Amino acid sequence: RQSVFLTIAVVSALTIAGATAGLVVGLRKSASNSATSESVCGSSHETYVINGSSILGKYSRAAVAVDSAECSRIGRVILEKNGTTMDAALAAAICDGVMNAHSMGIGGGCVITIYSKKNNTAYSIIGREKAPRAANSTMFVGRENMSVA
Repeated sequence: RQSVFLTIAVVSALTIAGATAGLVVGLRKSASNSATSESVCGSSHETYVINGSSILGKYSRAAVAVDSAECSRIGRVILEKNGTTMDAALAAAICDGVMNAHSMGIGGGCVITIYSKKNNTAYSIIGREKAPRAANSTMFVGRENMSVA
């Protein structure tokens, strides 16, 4: 019984620490962002801020794009410090899990684009969420209680 309580306490403490770190990082106004030129683009319901000088998306070394600007920056910094693309992807994804926990979960998908300057080729990995092959629109009709034992 004590080990269960201790486990719950540790998990709760880690969750609170992660949420606090995410809020601190997310709400902090980065000094580097305010020093760069900013352009705004978007539609009537969304606005995107483009930080930096590469409005056309021409990058000399690396670019990482995830849902959070801070997480994108973390991924880019890892690449700039000679980290691998997997290091950057994992760091950005873990950060995004803290910053946008409401968008993460089982069954999610991803789209990854990797550009090889050496080969002058872009590769895409489409990892979208997908139902099993046998799934259909009526598979649960009349079977609403099938999960109840």
